Amino acid sequence: MTSTQYLMGWAVYLAGATGCLLALMLITRQFGPRIRRSLWMMTAALLYTPWFLIQGSTLFTPALLTSFCDFLSDGPESATRAGLPVLITSGVALFAGIVLPVKKTAPKPEKKPEAVIRKKPRPKPATGTRKEPTV
Repeated sequence: MTSTQYLMGWAVYLAGATGCLLALMLITRQFGPRIRRSLWMMTAALLYTPWFLIQGSTLFTPALLTSFCDFLSDGPESATRAGLPVLITSGVALFAGIVLPVKKTAPKPEKKPEAVIRKKPRPKPATGTRKEPTV
């Protein structure tokens, strides 16, 4: 594998992972802020955590995929090599998503349609004779 193919593979993977994360953001819009943020952070940690391809290598691969491939090829003992960093980063992301404070926003007042201001009609002056007070 050439370095160009390696970089292209990472570019395709990152584009797909970002698409998955954006889809999750759209799906979880109606969730509570802590749950939503925790899911987003944990998913980002699962998708974006890199790990070494093999021991002693300088090439990185997505840790979740490395752990899965190690599990399928060598068994559960070898899956912990890349699985442990994934577990730690997703746990820290979940903890941070729950612990961080949520910004409280004031509810926006609903705009009421402006009432039509009606002027009170002025009383018409009385026409006719004026009565004089008697003493």
